[in-house]
Amino acid sequence: MYVSFEKIEEFSTNFVEFYTVRIDDDQLTEFEIFDGKDFPDHYQELEIMYNAIDIMQKEGAHKAFFAFEGPANAMPVVTKVIKYSNKTDFGLRLYCIRLTDSLVVLLNGDIKTKRNPVECANVSPHFTNALRIATALDKMIFQKEITLQKPNSLTDLEIEI
Repeated sequence: MYVSFEKIEEFSTNFVEFYTVRIDDDQLTEFEIFDGKDFPDHYQELEIMYNAIDIMQKEGAHKAFFAFEGPANAMPVVTKVIKYSNKTDFGLRLYCIRLTDSLVVLLNGDIKTKRNPVECANVSPHFTNALRIATALDKMIFQKEITLQKPNSLTDLEIEI
């Protein structure tokens, strides 16, 4: 499976660059697929996620916005909203990879129905992809195959996972 990175120009600012990925030759990127889904019982959580992106655009991608799940992340931490508004599931997840305060890769997600994301049919493929992509990026960073200090660090990057 090949993954190519694409900058999300309409989200990126001087404070943070947002990327997404295209898997193989898919028509849509992973974030476009997520953004096109309808979550009628989770509008409040979705609004919080997009508000967090708005704040990051102005202030950077601080760790407090993310739930850490191994090398991947879920965005944002909305535990209190989920606890009070959802009685039937564990809330909406948008998987992503926060590489630095100024570099985030937005992926895909869904409604989490099991505590363990691997056991949830909705989020398991997205969570697994996020882990695989994050692990590959961590390895490339460690081996100095990519550097995150310059703008457009991930533009035109393609990896095999």
